[in-house]
Amino acid sequence: MKILSFLILTFMTWNVTWGMEPGQTGHAGSYFHQQDPIRKSLYRADKNVEEAWQAFHQAALGGTLASPSIQAQIEQALHESRLLLVDVRKAARDNDKRAVSALTLKIEELATRIKEQSRKRKP
Repeated sequence: MKILSFLILTFMTWNVTWGMEPGQTGHAGSYFHQQDPIRKSLYRADKNVEEAWQAFHQAALGGTLASPSIQAQIEQALHESRLLLVDVRKAARDNDKRAVSALTLKIEELATRIKEQSRKRKP
């Protein structure tokens, strides 16, 4: 339930940030301009965090995480990625391309690590 609430709040914040109408859904709406590098980076950051959460949840629900220690590490990285996502959105609102790019890269690194750790199986 907490995850669902988080996802709903994240999507609502994303909508407000980019002026998306409540009825618009998907990534092909008129608000999304692939020529805009900031919005493209924000999209990538959102997608990476979402994919990391999905990888973790599949492993956690399946009971296949390698250890409680790995789970704790993943949860910490997920928390960090959410905080970075907030920072990316703020930098995007401020039109700070360098910060958006740097933060997006950090999120990608975290997401990659989360996905790899989520794939590790119990011995």
